Amino acid sequence: MTPLKKTPIPDIALLKWRNIADLLAEVAGVPAASINMVEGDGLRVIGVSKGSGNPMREGLLIKTDEDSRSYCAAVIRAREKLVIEDARRSAFWKNSESVKAGFISYAGVPVFHPDGDIFGSICLLDRKVNEFKGPVLRLMEEFADIIMGHLSLIAKNCQLEETLKEVRTLQGLIPICANCKKIRDDKGFWQKVEVYLEEHSGARFTHGLCDACADKLYGKESWYKDFKNPGKEE
Repeated sequence: MTPLKKTPIPDIALLKWRNIADLLAEVAGVPAASINMVEGDGLRVIGVSKGSGNPMREGLLIKTDEDSRSYCAAVIRAREKLVIEDARRSAFWKNSESVKAGFISYAGVPVFHPDGDIFGSICLLDRKVNEFKGPVLRLMEEFADIIMGHLSLIAKNCQLEETLKEVRTLQGLIPICANCKKIRDDKGFWQKVEVYLEEHSGARFTHGLCDACADKLYGKESWYKDFKNPGKEE
């Protein structure tokens, strides 16, 4: 499960998505637009267009089970766009709650997480017969891609925050011996530098010798001279 799927959506993202719903309703000339997010076995409305004619309310939970005759639920189950020009002509849809509320036309597109899992849907509702021709569907699909881009950024930010929580930094004055370079810890014990840093920063050390120390320790050894100057005869 990605971090996003268990992390609340930032307010700034929700605001942008509400603006998307507003713009879609205006461009399509319909009374209602909504952006919805899968939540458990349902679909939570998280962004709606403004206007008294919109029956959708933020926070509303839409059922998505097999028996549900919900336009949006059908998009989630099929994972593809759905256009209903006149639900009254459909034996399946004519008795749906949306038709009873007067919304006989519908257009919806799915929104996906960056990993391909279904996130939710973007939906348009109309009280008159509507074929949703022209750029409306293309615009909905473009907005679905934009939301997926937002989801990707949110997921990356969540991962970054988790990483930063795991990073421990050293701050303040650190008492260090001027001769042996050991560090005194909070309990008054003197520790090697690498031990102290491993305990306080999460860093891990590997050991080797710098050239100066290697020369000091082994400079007179014949094997070391051969190692330093391969192929050179004395």
